[in-house]
Amino acid sequence: MKKFLFVLLAGLVLAAEALACTSAIVTAQRSSEGAPLLWKHRDSSFSKTRVEYITPKKGFSYTAIVPDTKNFKRDVYAGINEKGLGIFNTASHDLPEATQEEYDACTLKRVRSFMTLMAYGLRRCSTVDEFEEYLKKTKRSKGFDTNIGIGDATGAVAYFEVWDLGYRRYDVNERSEGFDVRSNFSFAASGKRGFSERRYKVVMKQMKAHSGNFKPQDFLAYSSSYNSIKFGDILANDKPYVCNNHSVARATSVSSVVMVCDSKCPRMLVANGHPAACPAVPVYVQAKNEIPECVHTSKMRVLSDEFRATAYTKKAKKKYQLNKEVVRAVLKVKKPVFEMPKQMPANIKKFNAKIDKGYNKYERKVRKVVNKYAA
Repeated sequence: MKKFLFVLLAGLVLAAEALACTSAIVTAQRSSEGAPLLWKHRDSSFSKTRVEYITPKKGFSYTAIVPDTKNFKRDVYAGINEKGLGIFNTASHDLPEATQEEYDACTLKRVRSFMTLMAYGLRRCSTVDEFEEYLKKTKRSKGFDTNIGIGDATGAVAYFEVWDLGYRRYDVNERSEGFDVRSNFSFAASGKRGFSERRYKVVMKQMKAHSGNFKPQDFLAYSSSYNSIKFGDILANDKPYVCNNHSVARATSVSSVVMVCDSKCPRMLVANGHPAACPAVPVYVQAKNEIPECVHTSKMRVLSDEFRATAYTKKAKKKYQLNKEVVRAVLKVKKPVFEMPKQMPANIKKFNAKIDKGYNKYERKVRKVVNKYAA
């Protein structure tokens, strides 16, 4: 009964909780792919998503994580277009806010949400600079505050901290490390950074310790990690752990994606579910509607919701008790690692069929573990 209720209400039970994500951007010089990498680990009260290829009436086609709803073409959580421009966001807080008088006096076109802002970027922009020009010509909804991560095939990569009437740009190529990180605070904000700074610090620590170039799979390892700044490896002992702020992998984790901003072959590695229980699969923009079934349908998401129902028990607002035993058992199941060639395979249907076969075999093993602990 517990599992059934969680799956049924996955998009509703946590509705009062703020959206949250962890992210990183890597320059082409630090990327194993020779092109910028954009990573978004998504935490949200809404888990009902899928990967979709979208061809708008005007503009560029793109592949993205979108809501699994009838109006999915309007909104994007993260995606990459045919020109190699990738985009994502993380929620923020305490960014500057215009007075009502200032806002009403601004006659620029209004953008209703971060999701429509990103969808426009994918449809109409091929470079980071073009997206910035769009920001200059629009205003966002009152109280709008988010971090936008974006990269293009020229090698340009940046974080934009965006609020209702303004923004601040941070070029990642100017950083000596060759990467930057954001969670759920902005450097342009005036207030406290909040608990999400813990996730920012743990990712920064891991990335600074990394030698050589970053591979897309490196970020999926971060997404399934329970390491923390304060407690170290949360899974290393059997002490009760009741929290939801210290590690990247959390009760509200619902997907992870790494986008490769390659003009010749834009692609992404995506897990449409909790990364501790779901493998990441390659998806190519050039493949159009040929997308692995496990992320194009609800298959992976349903497994994710079942895992979260068993692995986490809500104790208070934004606080969950972690069932360490079930998480450790799931992590012991050997996760398939799907290679993502730099060129799209000639027989993409056969390539995707092999992925789905490997995923289905893994899913059966994970569900067996989850059912054992849910019973």
